[in-house]
Amino acid sequence: MTCVARLGVGIELVGRRSEVAALTGALDRAAVGRPTGLLMSGDAGVGKSRLVAEAVERAAAAGFTVLVGRCIDTAESALPYLPFTEIVGALEATRPELVAEHAALRHLLPGGFARAAATGERRELGQLQVFDAVLSVLDRLTVATPALLVVEDMHWSDRSSRDLLFFLLSRLTGQRLVVLATYRSDDLHRRHPLRPLLSELVRLPQVERIDLGPLDAGESLALVRLLADGHLAEPKLRGIARRSEGNAFFAEELVSASSDGLPHGLVEVLVARVEGLSATTQRVLRIASVAGRRVSHRGLCAVSGLSDDDLEQALREAVAHHVLVADDDDPGSLGADDGYQFRHALLREAIYHELLPGERSRVHARYAELLAVPDGAGPRGVAEPGRAAELAHHAMAGHDLRLALAASVQAALEADDREAPAEVLLHAERAIELWRAVPDAEAVAGVDECEVTRWAAWGASSTGDPDRGIALGRRALELAEERGDPAITARIGQRYAMRLLDLPGREQEALAAARRALELLEREPPSAELTWIHTTLARVLTRIDRFPEAVAEAETALDVARHLPPDPDGDLDAAKADARVSLAVCAEYGGDPARARKLLGEAKPLARRSGNLAVELRATYSLGISLLDEGRLAEAGAEFAAGEERAAATGTTWSAYGLNLRVAHVITRFMCGDWDAAEAAAEIAGESVSAVVAVRLAAAGLLTAVGRGRFAPTERRLAELHDSAQVDEQVILLGGQAGAEAALWQGRPQEAARRAAEAIAHLATTSAEHVPHLGGILLGALGAAAHADMAAAGLQPVAEAAVAAREMVRIAEHAAEHGLPRAGTLGPEGAAWLRRARAELTRLGTPDPAAWQEVVDAFSYESGGTDCGPASVGYRQAYALLRQAEAVLASGGGPSRVEPGLRAAHATATALGATPLAGAVGELARRAGVRLEAAAPAPAPGLGPLTPREQSVLALVAQGHTNRQVGAELFISEKTVSVHLSRVMAKLGASSRTEAVSVAYARGLLTPEQPAAARSTP
Repeated sequence: MTCVARLGVGIELVGRRSEVAALTGALDRAAVGRPTGLLMSGDAGVGKSRLVAEAVERAAAAGFTVLVGRCIDTAESALPYLPFTEIVGALEATRPELVAEHAALRHLLPGGFARAAATGERRELGQLQVFDAVLSVLDRLTVATPALLVVEDMHWSDRSSRDLLFFLLSRLTGQRLVVLATYRSDDLHRRHPLRPLLSELVRLPQVERIDLGPLDAGESLALVRLLADGHLAEPKLRGIARRSEGNAFFAEELVSASSDGLPHGLVEVLVARVEGLSATTQRVLRIASVAGRRVSHRGLCAVSGLSDDDLEQALREAVAHHVLVADDDDPGSLGADDGYQFRHALLREAIYHELLPGERSRVHARYAELLAVPDGAGPRGVAEPGRAAELAHHAMAGHDLRLALAASVQAALEADDREAPAEVLLHAERAIELWRAVPDAEAVAGVDECEVTRWAAWGASSTGDPDRGIALGRRALELAEERGDPAITARIGQRYAMRLLDLPGREQEALAAARRALELLEREPPSAELTWIHTTLARVLTRIDRFPEAVAEAETALDVARHLPPDPDGDLDAAKADARVSLAVCAEYGGDPARARKLLGEAKPLARRSGNLAVELRATYSLGISLLDEGRLAEAGAEFAAGEERAAATGTTWSAYGLNLRVAHVITRFMCGDWDAAEAAAEIAGESVSAVVAVRLAAAGLLTAVGRGRFAPTERRLAELHDSAQVDEQVILLGGQAGAEAALWQGRPQEAARRAAEAIAHLATTSAEHVPHLGGILLGALGAAAHADMAAAGLQPVAEAAVAAREMVRIAEHAAEHGLPRAGTLGPEGAAWLRRARAELTRLGTPDPAAWQEVVDAFSYESGGTDCGPASVGYRQAYALLRQAEAVLASGGGPSRVEPGLRAAHATATALGATPLAGAVGELARRAGVRLEAAAPAPAPGLGPLTPREQSVLALVAQGHTNRQVGAELFISEKTVSVHLSRVMAKLGASSRTEAVSVAYARGLLTPEQPAAARSTP
């Protein structure tokens, strides 16, 4: 971190007791594995940098590794990952072995990393691998030592840096880490790009805010006294303190100026102080301000045209008056030679804004000339890799549009090498805007407009703006058509079709694009591109349930591939693997799941050899879903876990299929009764991943939240899902299910009925014509339950409720009979919900305990083995036992007949932490005269403040196991173990693992002889 000498350097920190306490508290928590993110905001000059210095000093004294990265005001240069380049560079200098373990970190080192050519889905995993590499290296670093990571001046940050910061803060689990980010609050206008990020970050439970306000009157006077160091009279000290308005930098400037008749505004103070310098020094400062916060000596010399003596004299005066600071380790804009930086960004801004328009453009043009390659060096005319973005900015401001276009294209390429799609988009779109204004643009740029537009389309889609990506992709396709090159047009059309599949409801457009691509190449000789087009068509057709056509396209793809030689880069193998996955999906829907799993077994190793992670994860996901649909929960969970592990190992955890695996695993864990793991896995979602899948993950997490009675956060999340544009049929189903069940448990059956009916109606819009969605079975059952509850509560006449409930059961039966099950016949889950729908109807007529026993039996797959949770019956079985007991009692049965079922249901509800169900069972038992606790086994110690999984983790920790050993024993990840331990320490008020174990023994939550819980597959 470059040390900047300043007037107030070395003086003690004045005031800021609460802020220092927040920083110290975060460092103390991080030391014991409870990470914190801190967002420090304040007006320019209020003292953020001084407080950061205090945090750095305290952290270093406590043995922390300190990593600092700074954002710089690069205007429109948009240099990607600037603060993280500084951070990774520091790590490479001090811990090179950590950086060497992650090749993706090379993209963040100065100069970037020109990767091998990547196409299709593989290309889109690059940024995720960079993000995952940064997180992994911090995980490794903080095992040995706690760390403080500082990112200063986020108001100047680039989009990729903002996304990476969100990624890190949303994934703070058990690392010994503090992430401190600062920004100017007075710079955040209504449309500032940092605002959306802040609104997301403040919702994260591990993120705290430190809002730095002005110093109070007493603190301001104390600061001014320290700054003056006895050189000013008391009346003047008080006057300066009053006029500084609590702004530390303003106080420094006023003390430095300390003469009568000072202007009142800060900018006026700064300008007045500069105006007191010589004319040559003022000119040098104006030139320096155009370069940015930092400027090299070489740049100043070249642009100013001054002799060495005159320049050095001007610089000496600027340094002596604390306007510039010598920076011997300048990573600045024009090379690595010695340079200078403005003592404060406000100084640079004040001087820059005083420039006349003509003067400003001329100086920008001179800087652009310095950055450009001499004539004859190449068509792009750009020197020094990594400087193209800066050149593009100066060329635009200097009105050299030809140079700006060439530099923008080069900047887009360099951003691509750094895995920064947001900056690829920015520079590519600027090039597109300049295209019509530059004669012979293609020769100047070195590429055609179609190619640049394709880059922009990829950048938009990869940064969470799929609609913009689609629009740009469509434009690229039009440009390719205009050029009349069938091969290029077909290739762009195939990728455009794949892009359309990322958006719900765009399948028909994807089909048209893929078919148009096929028209262009179907008469051409066999090729890998033709194989991919048929493969893409097969994938699109499976999405719209046109399975015979999909089979034909997939088989054609494989036939084309047979006529081609082996493909060394693996692209052909990836296409063949993807075609097999589509064939497997078709076989399963055709009623042959055994053949489907055989095809998937062939596709997985083929995809792995190809290096196409997206296809490999698609195959793994499809196999897991096949097992899940058959009710083989433990096997499905193991497949999803293997897929998640593979994604984590390859840095693709947050890719579309990586998160699809996570979503499916959350649902499977919920069904198995492993609710702690389901809850932990559903916590991570956010802006830096696919919005569609992030929403889906949040929806899946609602199942456990509702089951445990966390209704307030559930209702907030349901409202967010309702307002989200990224909603597909899975989100509709999960949201409808969670919303209806939440309303039922809260005694709001009318709202539950409305939510179930609304979800059924929405699902109808996503299904093929005349083919009802299978989700109607589950939603119909919940709708019938809602009307039964309404009748029981006197909110609806029994006869009217019966009619409405019968309609809901009809919807469920129609979906079961005419829907399209994945395995050709209705699977165990659909059959179980259908039985429940019919059983709910009996609550409005003659009580029928046998109907509810059928429901218990039908849901038996939930408790089909010890691998599926701690209870003898599953959650849905426990609910059915509750309703069966109600039916028995209503039929005149006595307590002895309902006691076993109620105890089994209560044991399950208690083990899962299913508070609403446990309360309902307890209330019915009280009314029936059944004493649940009398015959029930003594509750395990962990059923106090700790969940069963937390109990298991703590028991293993007490035996001396490391986090990794605990994870291996319980078949959960090391990060999940850290999450559980953090919660245990919070619940027990402990600051370390050792203290948590001691507290647990003291409170009887652990006993010396207590074994760890049996293993369970997540």
